[in-house]
Amino acid sequence: MKPIAVAALAAALFLTACADHQVQTSSGADWLSRYEAPPALPAQQAGEGAAPGLDERVRMAAAVEPLLRFPARIGLARVVNRRLTTLPADEAAIWAELAEAHAELGSFVAVQPLIAASAVADTGGPDLSRGWSDPSDVIATIRIGAARQHIDAVLVYEAGVRADKTATGLGFADLTIIGGAILPTRSIEVEGRAAALLLDVRNGYPYGTATASADLSRLSPSWGSDRRMERMQGEALLEVTRRLVPEVEAMFTGLLAARQAAGPDS
Repeated sequence: MKPIAVAALAAALFLTACADHQVQTSSGADWLSRYEAPPALPAQQAGEGAAPGLDERVRMAAAVEPLLRFPARIGLARVVNRRLTTLPADEAAIWAELAEAHAELGSFVAVQPLIAASAVADTGGPDLSRGWSDPSDVIATIRIGAARQHIDAVLVYEAGVRADKTATGLGFADLTIIGGAILPTRSIEVEGRAAALLLDVRNGYPYGTATASADLSRLSPSWGSDRRMERMQGEALLEVTRRLVPEVEAMFTGLLAARQAAGPDS
């Protein structure tokens, strides 16, 4: 996998303080035409089979072109805990609304984990027994699985939840039966964050990113607070996905406008 794909994924997942969505349609060839390459070293000086230096790796990362044309076959790849998962019905319904509102984009299909696993096994892809310790394994598996499904570009999206439960100033009420049942003696902090990356399946070109967050923090009685926090975590995952969709929609709108401005042959 090209280094640019890993870098784009990292930007999408971790730089959540940046803009909510970004679009890219630039040409790698144009960028490289302004990049002065150093003179080639003799083979004996460079060393047979030597790993490429940083400058060469930068050029390799840049050597990618936008291939996506609309309408397209767009994949949805849901990642949880660094694993490609099936699309839950409630999240699938949210993405279906986006697809119905923008038929000009083409069709949306879920990248299936079983198909991806089969394609990886057939092609000698990343070793899934390693427990997905390397983020590049996730992207490689998604691209290989999406290729098996003949998908043009895949929207990789990941949602995570941070949950914490602390005692409030009314914590003494836990000592009473009535207080523990009705007074808000626990503060449950639940925050969800989501990020998406639109990636070309064929060459790893990153067309855009989008991010969103959701805060479901609230006060709760101590009785049943564990179950309540677990339920809130599920609610946060769904809510942050719901908030991610408008940012993805804006990303697609910007991408469509950029492609149209560039002309039909671009």
